[in-house]
Amino acid sequence: MNKQIGMLAVVATVLLTAAFLATPTMKAANAQANQTKGLDVDKWIVVLKQNHPTLADIQQAQDVKDAITKIKDLKDAKEAVRVLLALHILNDLMDLKTLQEAQ
Repeated sequence: MNKQIGMLAVVATVLLTAAFLATPTMKAANAQANQTKGLDVDKWIVVLKQNHPTLADIQQAQDVKDAITKIKDLKDAKEAVRVLLALHILNDLMDLKTLQEAQ
């Protein structure tokens, strides 16, 4: 009898948790929906380009190949990794800016 009550409590907890996560009106379930709406992408792009002069000329996705060539020419391996990571971030920010402009 106690085993059945315990199982019933576990099943009820799982169902309530699933319902809570699946309900779109709950703030916890929709917390990530508008995270990027207020993000000033242009400011982040400017700061990233100021901190990494190798990326200053990148305006569009086709400029990435030129930047990769410049990164390969860098002598310091740590600096090359930093610039490569910044390039990925810059590419993501440009994609985000495009999505924001489309909305």
